[in-house]
Amino acid sequence: MTELPRRRAIRMLCGGAVAGILALAASRAGASRRNAAGLRVVTRDTPAIGGPAAQHGRTFASETGLPVEVVRLPFDRLYDEIMIGFVSGRRRHDVLIIPSGWLADFAPFLAPVPDRLLTGDAVADIHPTYRDALMRWDGRWLAMTIDGDLHIGAYRTDLFADRGHRAAFERRHGRPLAPPRTWAEYRDIAAFFHGRRQPGGPALAGTAEAFADGGQRIWFLASRAAAYATPPGRRGTMFFDPEGMAPSIDSPAWVRALTEYHDTLAFTPPDARQMDSYGVRTAFVDGRVAMNIDWTDTGVLAADRSRSAVAGRTGSFMLPGSRDAWDPDRRTWRRFAAPRRVPFLAFGGWVAAVPAASPVGDLAWDFIAWLSSPAQSARDVADGTSGINVYRLSHLENPGLWGDVFRQGDASAYLQVIRDSLDHHMVARDLRIPGVRAYQAALDRGIGRVLAGGATPAVALAAVAVQWELITDRLGRSAQRRHYRAAMGLDPN
Repeated sequence: MTELPRRRAIRMLCGGAVAGILALAASRAGASRRNAAGLRVVTRDTPAIGGPAAQHGRTFASETGLPVEVVRLPFDRLYDEIMIGFVSGRRRHDVLIIPSGWLADFAPFLAPVPDRLLTGDAVADIHPTYRDALMRWDGRWLAMTIDGDLHIGAYRTDLFADRGHRAAFERRHGRPLAPPRTWAEYRDIAAFFHGRRQPGGPALAGTAEAFADGGQRIWFLASRAAAYATPPGRRGTMFFDPEGMAPSIDSPAWVRALTEYHDTLAFTPPDARQMDSYGVRTAFVDGRVAMNIDWTDTGVLAADRSRSAVAGRTGSFMLPGSRDAWDPDRRTWRRFAAPRRVPFLAFGGWVAAVPAASPVGDLAWDFIAWLSSPAQSARDVADGTSGINVYRLSHLENPGLWGDVFRQGDASAYLQVIRDSLDHHMVARDLRIPGVRAYQAALDRGIGRVLAGGATPAVALAAVAVQWELITDRLGRSAQRRHYRAAMGLDPN
């Protein structure tokens, strides 16, 4: 019997690496058991991210004989529980599976990644955009990437190929119906499809994005702002002026992005105000929307015939761009001859780290090596419910990993959109400095004021900028400038 493509691809990735990890870990585990020490892992409590952590904890324990306890906490408690453990010393965690943006706050309490891992093939296999941007803080390698996050779009290929839709769209807009290259085109397509009837199905919404209070809406706004707030040749201007740390959040670029984001509500499902990212991808998978913007989970879930109403009828597109961008130096909009895209590492992804105080640090890194190995991660990225998205070169180069999910050829097209985004010379990094949660909370409140009708985008973002200034002053402007420049890939000095 011919082996399934996905299983064959995973077997090719395994080699002897996983066996080596387990053999070394089993040897360490024997000594650890004599000291009555197990391994304690902490992460979020959802099937996404938390599910794979628990599954790999069980398999690691089975293979090594080392007890592994996976503590799964609600996201809104995760940061505080970990920080309290650091400060008090009363709660022992050996492995932290956390958002990459928290590394700045946790860095003083973390152990460095061992050289034996840094020099290995598994780290070399991580896409440089994730590896070089997210695994280090203040010049030290402190975490291992276990997930890659960026926003892309998904669309219904059957709707876009329909002759009637194509003719009607071209009559209205004077151009062919195709995946959007700019946010203006995205808006036109969403408006065109919104309210249209599907044969035997519900009326379509034009698109879906996250608008829920306290959800992921800050990243959906930022994904739009990236195109407007990152002019050519000016890296690192998206959130702050990298010279003096004046916030960019109230610039015309962000005001335009928030205005358009708010206006998109008119073309989304009736329950859009309560939608988080899970709701966004569910709406697409259920066939209720023509497009969405989301992390790359949507592509896998939509292709899966066991759970998708639109399987075999979907495609992906890079984050839309713009024909102009705000130039903060000239204080004017720069116009371009052709659409210009700026992919955005929305959220960035999850990383695994080890507290310096852990008494079983070597074993903790062995578990992280097992969890994030090419073979284990290959299984995770092919499961749309895992929350683990493509982050390895071997993921991008092996469409066979998705042989059980995608139709022939569709996996390659999906992976090409991700690769084009990650390889793009202007890919924008997410905000990642000490106090990031305070900055994000202020922005989320500002978005909420606009969505509730309590303020215009300009007024709301001006208030956010004031709050950001206060946070920066409280944490130290000079230090924040150095950290921000480093996080954006600029010379810290």
